[in-house]
Amino acid sequence: MSDCALAPAIVDFRRAFLVNLTSSIGGVATRFLLGLLLARLLQPAELGLYAVAATMFGIAQLLRDAGVSAYLQREPELTAQRFSACLGLMASTTVVMTLALLVLAEPLARQFAQPGLAALLQVMALGLPLSAFGGVMAALQLRELAAARIAFVSRVGTLGHAAVALLLTAEGCGAQGLAWAQVANVCICGLAYACLPSGRSWRPSWRGWSEVLRFGLRALFVSLLSGLNGALPDLWLGRFGSAYLVGLLGRTQAVVGLLQAVSGHALSFGALPMLARQHANCQSLEPALRHATALLTGLGWPLLALTVAHREALLGLLYGPAWVECTPAVLPLALMTALGLVFAQLNAALAAIGRPELAALPIGVTLAARLVLGAALFDGSLLSFAWALFGAAAVALPVQLWLAARHLDQSPRALGAALGGSLLATLAVLAVPLVFAPIACVAAMRWSRHPLLDEALQFVRRRMTSRK
Repeated sequence: MSDCALAPAIVDFRRAFLVNLTSSIGGVATRFLLGLLLARLLQPAELGLYAVAATMFGIAQLLRDAGVSAYLQREPELTAQRFSACLGLMASTTVVMTLALLVLAEPLARQFAQPGLAALLQVMALGLPLSAFGGVMAALQLRELAAARIAFVSRVGTLGHAAVALLLTAEGCGAQGLAWAQVANVCICGLAYACLPSGRSWRPSWRGWSEVLRFGLRALFVSLLSGLNGALPDLWLGRFGSAYLVGLLGRTQAVVGLLQAVSGHALSFGALPMLARQHANCQSLEPALRHATALLTGLGWPLLALTVAHREALLGLLYGPAWVECTPAVLPLALMTALGLVFAQLNAALAAIGRPELAALPIGVTLAARLVLGAALFDGSLLSFAWALFGAAAVALPVQLWLAARHLDQSPRALGAALGGSLLATLAVLAVPLVFAPIACVAAMRWSRHPLLDEALQFVRRRMTSRK
């Protein structure tokens, strides 16, 4: 008998989604305002240096996790013995990665010719042990779809991070202030999770690792590839370009992914445990994946189109004249993001059916293509590198289509049907002046019977019912 089975069917997933969506909007808004202020307090090179350090810290976190978080979310019967094995494995990897980050800080700084990088990595390494506890607690909350608890921790962590970052950068600490803000965020989230009930014995065990590692290492391989794939732009520009270009790329990515971060984070909430439960009940995942794809692209594609169409005015309004060099890179990065929304839940679906290693195929293709196209196209400008990133995403598209059809029963025709309404809404917002874009978008979705309208209507009805 399990100590903690997967979230039961009676869980109101729609309520959990709405709570998470509200939290996501608040978190993105806070980080967006913080980005606006930091863009005026720091130089692009300082933001770029921190971005390189944060990328390396993120890779260390992935190695430290060793796939434990995915195992905690997916395992149908999480017994006390299995949980203790997860804790023992996490404790061991945390010690190893913390020491490795401290020892390798100086060599990495010399390799990237960035003397200030070592100090940033050494500061951020201090938060690695406490983030291990936060990672375990976050996985348990996701397993239970405890959206309200996750939202609370995210809110206090984000506010604490913003307060420390603004205080230290205003005092002239530069990128070092952002590193200490990251440590503060980890500490605050860890303390907040410590206040939540877990109902478990937190006694690590050095036995029973084999079962966790059988799934965890496959998930870790995919996570590590994904982390390297996400880290490559910053690391590439940091090594062969400059910290200044890394800073420009970060601001461009922030503009392109601003509103998509809200929808994407919310719609991926609880994806792994929910899909795993459907698979355990012998239900096809294709309807849920098709629905999620339609919602993601219906929200994201029109917003991306408007971002591209008004990129100059948007960048000038948000970040000021110091960041106008970001403008040319908006189009290729927006196209890359649009492709990413189509298969946003592919990794979670493959993990849910017990084949997380399959997700390594498109990620590995993307990573290799980024290396090849980056070397071939990069001429020292941000625009050339942005087109290399889009080209790599396009190269991986056939692999993603094959995986979806072969292992998830999602044929290209079914996927095309899910994208039709989103494409029509995107074309509609581009065909009219900005002031009429919302009306055109809704009309196109109404004509194509886009599921996003049904979700919006259910949201309104729920709000009206809750007020009564």
